Order: sequence, then C-alpha cells, then structure tokens
Amino acid sequence: MGAILGDDMGLGKTVQIATYLKGLYDAEMIKKVLIVVPATLKAYWEQELNKWCPDCTTIMQFDDKKKDSRYQQMKKMKKNGAILITSYGMLSSERMNLSDMRYDIIVIDEGHKAKNFNTQFRKDITMFKVKAHRIILSGTPL
Repeated sequence: MGAILGDDMGLGKTVQIATYLKGLYDAEMIKKVLIVVPATLKAYWEQELNKWCPDCTTIMQFDDKKKDSRYQQMKKMKKNGAILITSYGMLSSERMNLSDMRYDIIVIDEGHKAKNFNTQFRKDITMFKVKAHRIILSGTPL
C-alpha cells in the first residue's frame, strides 16, 4: 500500500515522482493525486510537474487563498481529477475538506517528519482515503 523513496538531497526524487505520475496518467490508472510538501516547495513542485508531466490533468496549488477559491479547486478536482499540491499547514487547517475525497495516490515530501506516531501531522496524513498507495519521499536517513 505504500513506498518510501529515500535518496540524498538534490538527486531527483521530485523528477522521479513526476515521471511516475505521468506514466500512470498516460495509462489512465490515476486521476486524483494529493502531494503534501513544505510550504516553501509548493511552487517548485508545480514547476517540476508542469515540466515533466505536461499532459497530466490540472496541476494546482492548494494554499492560503480565499476559502471560496479552495472550494472551487476541490469541486474541480472531484469532477475532473487533478494533482493538488498543498503544504503541511493547509493539510492540517483544511483536513476535513481534503479528507472528504478519495485519492489515487498521496505523496508526502520530507516524509521523515511523519515517523513519530504521536504528531498531528502523522494523524492527518493517515486519515486520508487512498485507492492505490502512499509514497513518502525523504532525503534524510530514516
């Protein structure tokens, strides 16, 4: 039900995930993906996904914009599918809205932060419904 992609920082984990998702999208095996990253990396992930996964469905950042904007993004994702990139903070504050959907894949960047069972972050990411699997990325030894 899951995987850990652990490699040193700067060796292309983001590109590996982007090309993996592209293959799954091309094979029509997935439609809804949630990617959880540190807030400072949201734009970077969007840029890399657009570069390496150009034919994938909508790629969007789920962030601190107006609540109505987030609602429209979720509505669009439920209807058409998308790759939704969000931060740890938004995952926590929008937990109820985000957990309302069943995702094909969830990717957690800097996933070593979820190794402690007692943290709110760990509780947040384990409550999501996932059809295929969860992938944890880490450049830090586990």
